[in-house]
Amino acid sequence: MDKCTFCAGGPEENGSAAEREKYGANRLAEGRLPLCAEMCATKALIAGDGDMVSDIYRERITKRGGRPQTWGWDTAYKEDV
Repeated sequence: MDKCTFCAGGPEENGSAAEREKYGANRLAEGRLPLCAEMCATKALIAGDGDMVSDIYRERITKRGGRPQTWGWDTAYKEDV
């Protein structure tokens, strides 16, 4: 997902005084998750490495009784027939 500037900073150099003054802490440059994902009480927002996010999503689908076909590129981007 694209990240807002609340945790990602802006075009200034990571960790610079100008960045901190304009945007506050750059959580992503510090190796931390975006605050919205970290604080999400329902754990609906997840962020991180694509493979890790995919594994979490696959586990959630399986735990809820879904089939492996209920997720993935082909499901999300079906061609109109």
